[in-house]
Parts: sequence; structure tokens; C-alpha cells
Amino acid sequence: MKPLLPVIVASSILLPFGGSAHRRTEEGNRLYLDGKYEEALRSYTEAQVQAPQAAELYYDIGNVLYRQGDYEGAAEAFTRALLMASSSLESDAAYNLGNARYELEEFQEAVKAYERALRSDPSDVDAKRNLELALRAQEQQQQEQQQQQDGEQEQQGEQEQQQQQPAGGQEEEDSEQEQSGGDPREDGDQQPENEQGSRDEETGSEEQASARQPRPGEMTEEDAQRMLDGLEEQELENLRNQALQKRPRPTRTVEEDW
Repeated sequence: MKPLLPVIVASSILLPFGGSAHRRTEEGNRLYLDGKYEEALRSYTEAQVQAPQAAELYYDIGNVLYRQGDYEGAAEAFTRALLMASSSLESDAAYNLGNARYELEEFQEAVKAYERALRSDPSDVDAKRNLELALRAQEQQQQEQQQQQDGEQEQQGEQEQQQQQPAGGQEEEDSEQEQSGGDPREDGDQQPENEQGSRDEETGSEEQASARQPRPGEMTEEDAQRMLDGLEEQELENLRNQALQKRPRPTRTVEEDW
């Protein structure tokens, strides 16, 4: 990829703002080339106080932030530079903006930046190569996002299906109830087994009690027993009377006095 180089701000641009901005810019350029990015950023920022509308200073600040890994800050600085850039600066600023967007994995925006760089300078070979890389990365990113969306939708569908599906045991029970004509618990004419047994026992007891009740004109067992006892006593009494009648009476014995 094309190296990011600072733009040397022309003295004619900074003359209306005084020589201080020019000196600070040259100092920033020297520090930048030496890899002293923090000091270079300070110098560019001080120069910007004197020349706030200089697109070249935004471009230089963007280069420093890019080298420091602050790609978001660099993209913002390059964008500001493009708003005020001359035709000579537009190609480089758009190219570096594409690099910053690429590092942020904002491939669609990177593609736009590289395309702008090529419109400004169609002969920029590096911009063409980076545009191809950004297009491939964008396509791959879209495929991954689509796969992720499909996976999330599939997972959501499975969760909804599990929530709507009843438990296995209950489902089987409901199916058996449908085949047998309904839930026996909902049939009011049918009683539980233990309750029916109790009723049978109660019915049997009532039948036994009913069997012991005498019917009209019918002798009870107690009456029959008393009658039988009375007949036995009468019969015994008759037998005793008959025996007395048949037994010979003894003769009276005269007792002698000795």
C-alpha cells in the first residue's frame, strides 16, 4: 500500500496567518519523518490554531493519527481535509481515507474512498489494487453477515417451536384421550374406582339390612325362636303328665309299732 506521507504546507498558504504556523508545520513534518508522532501531532495542532481552514493540516494530522492506530480519528481528519482540499490534495486524502476505513473494516466506505481517489487520479495503481481488496473484503463480510442472520433466524425458529410444542408425556396423554373419546376425568357419570367400591359396599350393607326387616305378616326369627321354646316346654310338660298317669301308684304300707 502507498505510504502515508505528510503534505508540506506551502509558505504562500500560511503567509496570511503569519510565520508561526509555517514554522510549526515544518517542525511537525520533521518530527513525523523521525517517527515522533506525538510531538508531530502537537506541532500540527499548534499550527492549526493559526490556520484553521488549511486542508493540508487536517491531512497531516490524519497521517499522524493513522500511524498511532487511531483509525477513527484519522478517518475524521481525512474527511475534513477532503471538504476543503484542492485538486492536488484530493487524490491522496481520498486514498488515505480509504486506508483508514479499511482498517476499521468499513469496507463499503473504503470502496467509495478509493473510487474517489481514482476519479481524481485514474493512473493511481495503488488505489486500483486497494479497491479490489476492499471489494473482496466487502463481499466476504456480506456473506458472513448473511450466514449469521440465517443462523440467528434458525435458532429463533427452533426456540419458538420448542415453546409451542407441549411436553411429550402430555402430548401422548392427550392423543390417547382423543382416541378413547375424551378424558375419563371429565365424564360426570363415571366415578373413580375406589369411590365406586365404597358405594357397592354401602349398597350391600343396605341390602343386608333390608333382608333382615320382616315383611308384613311375616314372623321374625326372634318370634319363631320364642314359639319353638314355648312348644318345647309345653311338649315336655305333656310328656311328664303322661308319664305320671301311666306309672302304678304305690300301695299304702301299714307301719307296725314294735
